[in-house]
Amino acid sequence: MSILIFAVIVLIVAALIAWAVQKLPLPSPFGMIIQALILIVAAVVIAQRAGLF
Repeated sequence: MSILIFAVIVLIVAALIAWAVQKLPLPSPFGMIIQALILIVAAVVIAQRAGLF
């Protein structure tokens, strides 16, 4: 699978999870922190697949 297709799929899944977290009844800072962690994990997964780690 091409790295570009893999990156797009990972980003779409991460965006859907972040959207779901946004809909949860969490206090504001916790939701934003969880969303940031989701995006960081997605970036690490893409970088690992690309061979940076």
